[in-house]
Amino acid sequence: MTVQVVSSKKGLIADAVNEIGGLVTFAAQTFLTGLAAILRGRFPLAEFVEQTVFLVRVCFWPSLLLMLPIGVVIAVMMGGLAGRIGAAQYSGAVVSFVIIGQAAALVTALIVAGVGGAAIVSDLGARTIREEIDAMQVMSMDVVERVVVPRVFALVFVALSMCAIVSFSGILFTYAYQVVGVGESQGGFLLTLQAYGRTTDFVMALFKSFCFGVACSIIAAYKGTQTRGGSSGVANSVNESVVMMFIAVFVINVVLTQMYIVVVPAVGEYI
Repeated sequence: MTVQVVSSKKGLIADAVNEIGGLVTFAAQTFLTGLAAILRGRFPLAEFVEQTVFLVRVCFWPSLLLMLPIGVVIAVMMGGLAGRIGAAQYSGAVVSFVIIGQAAALVTALIVAGVGGAAIVSDLGARTIREEIDAMQVMSMDVVERVVVPRVFALVFVALSMCAIVSFSGILFTYAYQVVGVGESQGGFLLTLQAYGRTTDFVMALFKSFCFGVACSIIAAYKGTQTRGGSSGVANSVNESVVMMFIAVFVINVVLTQMYIVVVPAVGEYI
């Protein structure tokens, strides 16, 4: 079974509440179904692997290509500013603050939402308008277990993996620019990176990516299974889901960042 939302057209607020309620119910249903499938040994592993390979193929290079200019821009702007005030040796610290703390998780989230999430919406939306989802329900097949759960798990796994890869590539790009291009001290870069880069920053980036992956995958699967209106409905579902995913990403990022600042003190501060 999938959650069916009937549009009441009672107004903007009522429609928003109806949409959020359906999304929360769908998320709870997906979580419980996935947990039950794992405990019963019915998890669709083959579909999970297939979706993971597909998502990696469509998300890997866009993530690296987006991280390359970001890393170079950070190196140019912050390196130049640090050089003017005589602190060029702290470029590694800037990398740890900006790339590991914020940029890596956000780049991963934007690519996962804009590329991977859109692919899931279009796939499930096309299946819905072709009545494949309805046919599966008629045959007493659990649509959430067979179709939704593997895609949700795959997108979350890809988000975690891409965050680690993007973090490493961002550090590598900045290191290459600062040391090879500009001629800064290799030892100074690595020393400040080690001194100011904390394991908790990387763990927080992974946790953010996990939350981004969960939110984006749930929204994508929900909008895909709720598609109506033929091929134009698929396009509308993709547009709506991408907007919702971007909003969810920025809200989650702000909340988690503020919580992290409160819980974990900055380097050099003591409670």
